[in-house]
Amino acid sequence: MFKKFLMSAGVLSLLAAPALAADAGSCAAMLEKAEAIVKTVKLDDAAKKAVADMRAKAEDQMKAGDEDGCKKTAGELVKALGGK
Repeated sequence: MFKKFLMSAGVLSLLAAPALAADAGSCAAMLEKAEAIVKTVKLDDAAKKAVADMRAKAEDQMKAGDEDGCKKTAGELVKALGGK
């Protein structure tokens, strides 16, 4: 019985792994990453405005349900800030 339990737990963990990994690349996660980077870099006023505009655009896309558009915008924001 214990062996069946371990096998079931193993199968469940294998099935859950892609879902958990996908969340790491979600728009919300990318925006959090951008926010963390913003706290570590110095930006002039023009750059701060550009960052705020890109973030607002990504948030609007996320609210509208455009996950792909949001990921693209958030990814561009992270890259613009020097992140990966």
